[in-house]
Amino acid sequence: MNRKDFINNTCLICIGSSLSMVIPSSCSSSNYFTKTVVKNKELVIARTEFLNTTKGSSVNRKFVLARIDNWRFPICIYKIDDNTFHALLMECTHRSCELSPHGDFLICPCHGSEFDRTGKVQNPPAEENLKTYKIHTDKENIYVQLF
Repeated sequence: MNRKDFINNTCLICIGSSLSMVIPSSCSSSNYFTKTVVKNKELVIARTEFLNTTKGSSVNRKFVLARIDNWRFPICIYKIDDNTFHALLMECTHRSCELSPHGDFLICPCHGSEFDRTGKVQNPPAEENLKTYKIHTDKENIYVQLF
């Protein structure tokens, strides 16, 4: 194989590899960001945010995400059962990359660290658990204490 053919083939392989990673991720379902309301240093989320009603059927969401003005990372709120929730800052404790939720896990796209829905490290290189927030609830809302 001559040099020109080698370079052309190598470039095609690199482009093909890049596209094979982008296309499947663009086909995945997007994450749901809740309406963000902060009152008295608490994030207030309606319980109904965990219910996804589409075309007449309802499905419970495992988690919702909340972006807060002037915060670098969103918060992921997992619903464990009707009265138990966990709120986690989506910042990897290894190198401060933003985590991606995947079902019951948060995964760091930078180095592969994994955390469970309570924020505990499941797979290194991260060694520290995620920052968590205290939560209390009533019949209508979930309150995440931010400060």
